[in-house]
Amino acid sequence: DVQYTDIDYMERNLDFTISPKFAGLPDLINKIKAEGMRFIIILDPGISGNETDYPAFSRGVDKDVFIKRPDTNEILYSKVWSFLPNIEIDESLPHEEVVEKFAAHCAFPDFFRNSTAEWWKNEILEVYNNPNASKSLKFDGLWIDMNEPAVFIHGAMGGCRNDLLNNPPYMPHLGSRSEGLAYKSLCMEAQQYLADGTPVRHFDVHNLYGWSQTKISLEALQAATNERGIVVTRSTYPSSGRWAGHWLGDNTAAWNQLHKSIIGTCQEKRSCNPGIMEWFGNFLGLFCSLVFPNGLTWCFHLSQALQPSFSNNTLLFQRQDPAVWDERFHEISRNVLNIRYTLLPYLYTLLFDAHAHGSTVVRPLLHEFVEDRETWDMDEQFLWGPALLISPVLKQDDQSVIAYFPNARWYDYHTNTDTGFRGQFQNLSAPLEHINLHVRGGYILPWQTPANTTAFSRKNPMGLTVALDDALFAEGHLYWDDGVRIGT
Repeated sequence: DVQYTDIDYMERNLDFTISPKFAGLPDLINKIKAEGMRFIIILDPGISGNETDYPAFSRGVDKDVFIKRPDTNEILYSKVWSFLPNIEIDESLPHEEVVEKFAAHCAFPDFFRNSTAEWWKNEILEVYNNPNASKSLKFDGLWIDMNEPAVFIHGAMGGCRNDLLNNPPYMPHLGSRSEGLAYKSLCMEAQQYLADGTPVRHFDVHNLYGWSQTKISLEALQAATNERGIVVTRSTYPSSGRWAGHWLGDNTAAWNQLHKSIIGTCQEKRSCNPGIMEWFGNFLGLFCSLVFPNGLTWCFHLSQALQPSFSNNTLLFQRQDPAVWDERFHEISRNVLNIRYTLLPYLYTLLFDAHAHGSTVVRPLLHEFVEDRETWDMDEQFLWGPALLISPVLKQDDQSVIAYFPNARWYDYHTNTDTGFRGQFQNLSAPLEHINLHVRGGYILPWQTPANTTAFSRKNPMGLTVALDDALFAEGHLYWDDGVRIGT
């Protein structure tokens, strides 16, 4: 159970700092950890070059960690909105006028370089082990963002200087083709160096930028905490899942995106452990809103409580936590969270299998029933591993769902009864408080009595749900460890 914090905790959005408004954050983290929960902080790769006294930047210059211009060997500064407080950007002005008036500049670390890895690790250790308790953040995980790499203004201070690299003959469909490949990113001619000293253009390694930051972030985290920890990264590349999880980006509280979340999670699981983080809109829970006639926005869509990562944010919008709603919603929240917590041993085992063998956690029906053509284009239902079928409501006001049951024996999770459905579609009742879950015959699901947090849940009695197939056979397995040690 994790509380995470976005860039708001920083002083003027500067990595490795704490805003005076968040002076109580170290004590809050310690309190949360004492209650068996965890804490994740965010770090962006862009390091401000505008400060008069910013040790992270000064030490980075000394260590020669930043991406440079190839022609002058000077640091290539990207343009960002000013970090100065009380500045309002007049977006009605022409773009270049806005840039000249309000742009600050930041440098991007070259994470391929050994010197950068050492510097990044030391900066993270400095935050964790700061002898000043008011500046020491005892985090458990790192959330690395904006590492496509991304900026809000295109290119660099002084402009990009290689038109062929920034505007190649074939231009992919970006946010703006007229801005070229530097659209909200770095100039493509920027100079980087591989670990062995080989020079490369940013053009050639752009898609590897987040990948290059991921492994060293995990190493830094583990060096600080001496625990396994977790890194969640926005930009990934094949093999990123060895070191980090991934989320689907900044999503809107819209019904069509609830559907897309299933598609995205199934796709992203091929390369890393995915999750979903809702972002825009006044709503509670993850990634959806259920709007009732009285205008009250109810959320917490049950299907999203069964994604690998189940999260909610409150940035810019009204409070969205379950406590702000009424007793009916409290009861619904408790019930669905109890299902999630009960099944955590099964989910944890699936995550270990993914780590050890490259298998999938959330998977489309196709992965289990590849010979059944009905499953080939199904993206409104999904499975946990091979054994748990989840059939969510994806349309506003619907009180039922059309679910497909491939050719197997299926038991209702809530009643343990054999449904008799196989190789057919069924119209299932789906009132707000109910999510349709079915257990596949032939499998054993480990479970545990739920508690308020995972830390307390893990101390509770465990059990097995044994779902026999047509031959009266079932099998399963459980992976269990202390959840923190490195290398188990």
